[in-house]
Amino acid sequence: MKLNNLYNFKNAVKHFLDIDTLRFPNNINSFDIYDLCWVKPFNFRVKKQENSYRTLKMPNILNFAAAYEHFKGLLYFDSIQSLDPLHKRLSANINTGDFVSGEYDRQLEEDFNKLCIYDHLLKIDIKEYYGRIYTHLIDFQGHNERFLSNMNQGKTNGLIMGNYLSLYFAELNLKNISCEIEKEITESGIDCEFSYFSDDFYFFCNRNDADRVIKIFDKILEEFELERNEDKKEVWTYETFNNYNLVARYWKKIIAHCNVRFREERDDNKLYFINQLVFRLSKLQDDKLKKILINNFFKTKYFRELNLEEYLVKDYDYHQLCFLLNLSPEAMLYTADKFNAMSKFDNQKLYKFLQVRYREVLKKQFNEEQLYFYYAIKILNFEAIFTETKAQVIDSNNQILISYYLKDGLFNKEEIDLLKGNYDEQYWFQNYHLILYSADLQSDLENSIAKYLIPENANKDNKKKSYMEFYKENLLLSQPIIRDLPDVLVEIKDYLALRIEEIEADFETEEVEDDMDI
Repeated sequence: MKLNNLYNFKNAVKHFLDIDTLRFPNNINSFDIYDLCWVKPFNFRVKKQENSYRTLKMPNILNFAAAYEHFKGLLYFDSIQSLDPLHKRLSANINTGDFVSGEYDRQLEEDFNKLCIYDHLLKIDIKEYYGRIYTHLIDFQGHNERFLSNMNQGKTNGLIMGNYLSLYFAELNLKNISCEIEKEITESGIDCEFSYFSDDFYFFCNRNDADRVIKIFDKILEEFELERNEDKKEVWTYETFNNYNLVARYWKKIIAHCNVRFREERDDNKLYFINQLVFRLSKLQDDKLKKILINNFFKTKYFRELNLEEYLVKDYDYHQLCFLLNLSPEAMLYTADKFNAMSKFDNQKLYKFLQVRYREVLKKQFNEEQLYFYYAIKILNFEAIFTETKAQVIDSNNQILISYYLKDGLFNKEEIDLLKGNYDEQYWFQNYHLILYSADLQSDLENSIAKYLIPENANKDNKKKSYMEFYKENLLLSQPIIRDLPDVLVEIKDYLALRIEEIEADFETEEVEDDMDI
């Protein structure tokens, strides 16, 4: 199990961080809560919709490691779906740091089966769920709640988003909500089945019962000091749901189409998949589904094992590829290395695209997309672009990206001095790397740690000592929290290999079950 996968679960930014190589105290598995304090997480904004973002809050690493050790023995900690197998759609794999591959398709098949029985699917959600969870209502099974609340400045109203611990406790709370909803629906005699993915609830019911189902949902949420999001209500029939959910069929058709066109004896095959992706995207109305199609295709075994030396690159392939990467910048993580290694691919034809789009994304709020562009620019050897963007990077407040610029030695003395003015605890991530890559701060290490890294609420000697020793040991070992770019690539490849292995194991299981049916 990698602590890295839990610290930043699901989001691809996890590939850029390296928590597991940090040196932790020998007694981290029994760390005293009184040797820790309230800490400020740092904010990392990820794109939610075209003009909106979700803020992930990344906790102090020492606090997180101690909390993980404290809570890891809880019931079904590493198997969230087992908390409520009848209703819970979310299935997590802590080995990949992602949701279980293939689970979405299985749930989708179940949805269609239920839509044949009931009039429609009613999809509603909980308003601002993570921010409104009252931790005193969570069953901690005899464990100390403060290991969790300390990571969020001691707040008991709300969980920080992005890490596996918060996900586990949010899902534990949802299990209790689900149990109460099940009781109410059963007692009311309504013909209804339901499931939920995080705070999104799927109710399969008949038209005449829809209002009653919503009233039950509202009533139970109120008991948990939560409320329904009245601005988000979706009603799906079999036909509309079928028209919407085309993604899995599309990428499978693309692969089948490319296999038919491929000629093994030739080295000038066309990159049909690029054109096919663009064509299939035009059939999808939802931007989220478009990104899913792009990312999932480039994560496939087909693409990752494709020998691009057997293909020719046409001029139109470049602008179509840029269109895909601009629509879903995450895809650069799964494509940049492949095209960079392709002898017939002209990297220079992507230079202007990356230069302009990187400058533009730095003006926006989406930190993860900024990081993806940095990665592609680095892989394709266009480092000159970075010298043009230093001021924008500082203004972005993207602490991970700023840390990479510090590592690369891109900032001048004036810019370094500007960064040194950020004393607030919320800048602890970039300040750790500021110290690591600044000789003057290293030469006065303990004072630098006290100034930039000791949490504001470490008001007793034993608390200060915990953080001082943790930071000092790792800084003396010259241990960054960010990965070298070659290691990021290795991490991405390992993640994709595990994901492919997971899909193949699931496929083999289905084949065995089919044989048993015969």
